[in-house]
Amino acid sequence: MTVEAHLSHGQLFSWREIERYPRGWGHEANLPATWDLRGLTPAQVDRALGRLVDRHETLRTTYEVRDGLPVQLVHESVRLPVERVDRLVTDPHEHERVKRERLAIPFPMTGDLNWRALMVSSEGAPMYLSLTFSHLIVDVWSIHHLQDQFKALVAGRPGAAELGFTPRELARRQRTASWQPRQAASERYWRGVLADGLMDRLPTLPSRVERERLELTLTSRRLGGLAAQAGRTHGVTPPAVIMAFVAAGLARHLDTDRVTMSLMSSNRFAQEDQHNIGTMNQLIPFVTAVDRGATLGEHIKRLHWAGAKAYRYSSYDFDRVTAMAAAAGEDPGHDCWVNHLFRAWFNYVQVDRRPADPADQSPATLAWTPLAQSYGQAFRVRVEVDDGETRVLMLADPDVLSAEAMIDIMRTLALGVQLAVTDPGRGLKDLWNGHARDLPPALFPRELPERVVSAG
Repeated sequence: MTVEAHLSHGQLFSWREIERYPRGWGHEANLPATWDLRGLTPAQVDRALGRLVDRHETLRTTYEVRDGLPVQLVHESVRLPVERVDRLVTDPHEHERVKRERLAIPFPMTGDLNWRALMVSSEGAPMYLSLTFSHLIVDVWSIHHLQDQFKALVAGRPGAAELGFTPRELARRQRTASWQPRQAASERYWRGVLADGLMDRLPTLPSRVERERLELTLTSRRLGGLAAQAGRTHGVTPPAVIMAFVAAGLARHLDTDRVTMSLMSSNRFAQEDQHNIGTMNQLIPFVTAVDRGATLGEHIKRLHWAGAKAYRYSSYDFDRVTAMAAAAGEDPGHDCWVNHLFRAWFNYVQVDRRPADPADQSPATLAWTPLAQSYGQAFRVRVEVDDGETRVLMLADPDVLSAEAMIDIMRTLALGVQLAVTDPGRGLKDLWNGHARDLPPALFPRELPERVVSAG
């Protein structure tokens, strides 16, 4: 039996974002995971996967469009989308290559499951499972919980996992009278953001339209550790520390004393939502002052609390918000409200649970992406912390920020994070007074990369 249901707020937000992707970019919605299977038998793996799928509706969900609106179809049972190969595995990094290859294969938005797996064995002994999920069905938080549950199942602890609401249950709750006060509060918040003004000088694009972009990546093992240390010092989170200095650099290069930043919220702040398996992430914007006369500590805390306030209102019906914005006189001039409402966004993803080391002296790197993602917002920063390494990926429209400005914002970020630990009473304006030349190579490279433009 198949049950048809409305989408939850998180599912609808992911749908509206992914449907705007240009042709050939569908794989950008994919999320990877690699699970170590060494020491397990094929039967143990199959039983555990089967139990996971039985336990979680999201792994049995497909999507269709009814009368122009997306709906979810929850199936009672499905055939596991698991491919199996047996080969001699000699390269200890093979799973990373396989992950990248499979991550590049997009999922159809309708008509099929939005996850797949490859089980690699060697002489009949399972080695690893390479999984790919669409953001339509899960977020990174969910993937961590699925892995924990898989480990418990193969270890013979099937009842160890705590289960949360299904996406179908969330969608039903979000349409009840008891949810209405939360929806009304979110819509009041949105009216305030719109009244404060979005960053109008940032150009936005229609759906599926591509435009030249620049993408720069700063990689440092030390940066994330210092951000965590600064967070503890100032009573804020590591993402807030990094976001504060991204916002400062952006404000300087846009010559403004206010910025609008959009945060990717997990929407899992309530205890009852800690164990939901599904896609719950949504962007929420906030407008805040950037006072160059403030100290670094004051600036970090201002950005932290502005973001914390925004998180309170980050679960909302995207279609209702766009209709409300249109009624209030907002006119994007095109068909992509996602780009219009979230013109500059920041996302921080902790891929695994390994902490970064503030004392790590591994050299930092700075590199241009030859073929940058050519659609979406005019400015975007995504921070990924994985295996103790922090990667800051910055994407920008060259009409908004030049390559030199992007490098300067990255340098500002590295210097700001360092001074937030060593000299938090220094003024924000001091970030541009020549101190950046003192940055250690573990935070920012001495040699700057030349931008290589792809011929393709």
